Amino acid sequence: MKQGNQFYLEFEIVDNENNKLDIKAVLKVQFNIGNLTKTYDGTGKEVTYENGVFKVWLTEEETFNFDSKVKMDARILFKGDKKTIGGTYIIDEYWYDSLKEEPLDV
Repeated sequence: MKQGNQFYLEFEIVDNENNKLDIKAVLKVQFNIGNLTKTYDGTGKEVTYENGVFKVWLTEEETFNFDSKVKMDARILFKGDKKTIGGTYIIDEYWYDSLKEEPLDV
C-alpha cells in the first residue's frame, strides 16, 4: 500500500463581478495544467468540488512532469438544450510551491 502524500491545487472560479460559478448550471469543467488535463463532472475523484472550491488532485508522478512555472486554464461546459462552453476562466501560472499536501489514507 502506498504511503506518503497526495497533492492538489485549489481553484475558485468567479465571473468579472466576483460572483462564484453556479455549479448547478455546469455539466463539466476541464482544467488544463501544462500538458495535463483533469475533468470535473461530479462523479470522479481527480477533481472534487466543495463549498465553491475545486480541488484538482495530482499524483507525485504528475507533479514531477511540471516545470517550476506552468500555465493553467479552465473551460466550463454548461448544461442546457444548447450546451455552451464558457471561455477560458482561469489564466494563471502555477508555481510548484503552491501545491497543497494531504496525507494518504493508510
